[in-house]
Amino acid sequence: MSGRVLLYGATGYSGSEIAQRLVGHVDLVIAGRNAEALQELSTHLGVPWRSFEVADTAAATAALADADVLLNAAGPYADTAMPLAHACLHARTHYLDIGGEWPVFAALMELDEVAEKAGVMLLPGVGLTIAASDCLLARAVELWPDTKALHLGISRAHAMSRGSAKSAARLFERGVIMREDGQLQAVPLGAAPRSFDFGEGLRDTVAMSWADVVTGEKTTGVASISVYSELPWWQRAAYRASGLYASLAGAGAMRKAGARMADSWPRSPGEETRSEGEYVMVVEALDPWRRSRSLRLKTLDGYGTTVLTASAAAEGVAMGQAEAGFRTPAAIFGSRFIETCGAGVFEPVTGVHAA
Repeated sequence: MSGRVLLYGATGYSGSEIAQRLVGHVDLVIAGRNAEALQELSTHLGVPWRSFEVADTAAATAALADADVLLNAAGPYADTAMPLAHACLHARTHYLDIGGEWPVFAALMELDEVAEKAGVMLLPGVGLTIAASDCLLARAVELWPDTKALHLGISRAHAMSRGSAKSAARLFERGVIMREDGQLQAVPLGAAPRSFDFGEGLRDTVAMSWADVVTGEKTTGVASISVYSELPWWQRAAYRASGLYASLAGAGAMRKAGARMADSWPRSPGEETRSEGEYVMVVEALDPWRRSRSLRLKTLDGYGTTVLTASAAAEGVAMGQAEAGFRTPAAIFGSRFIETCGAGVFEPVTGVHAA
């Protein structure tokens, strides 16, 4: 049995699946806000439980006193990540989460020096975002060390829970972030279209704000990174129109509208939806002459991938795979992590062409 893992948000959709997978592999304690739901899950799994609010730093620190690892599965991570990370710094407990909200990654990176001094690892994004894409970027640079720029394309999402929809709505801004020569820059929504071959010919995509734009340079050393998402034509048109509307009404109005829509979203995607929800990611690695080499990664649906990667990450850190400071999944577990935990498979994409 490895070290003690405290799983916060254990009664949520992803959290409960992760808890079931971790039982018997780590010394597991489940935690969250809902004491009644935790007690019920505790009885089912045969593990101890603790209830506390993330905003109560003293209670969170006390709950973490005997934990080697905290795995945060409670979103929105804009609300939970920083309070729990600070509690981990006080308790000297490694922090992991399954969030994908890029501003959270940027905020946690600011704690890098503090975490190093405390001997604590901050490892957000051990779910689909960013574990899968981080491994893909890392693998591409291992294959092509002369890479000067990375373009990441992600196939469209088929399955999304209410919590994920709410988190996405809160991230709406007037522009999209990209990394150019080491600096984050904003471009208008719908700008910089690009095509990727996800396995069935070229598909149109639009630039999206994705956490790898924040973290990818730390993993790969490449200073120019952009991320794109596949959307059908009508969604691309709506996406561009929302940017125009936001420029008039403000991004806040769009976030409120998105939150109202998210309230009507299903709490969790059905099994049939999930079974059809595999992701395909393609990275284009540009060399100094702007010739493009491509690598493809096929994963399970977002939730299936997250359960496997998060469980494997928590177990690995509990067994001692940790480095103090802000870290990324591929930097800790290697580029093949997505394959070794059974969540994805790399595929070569033949051909080299000018970008």
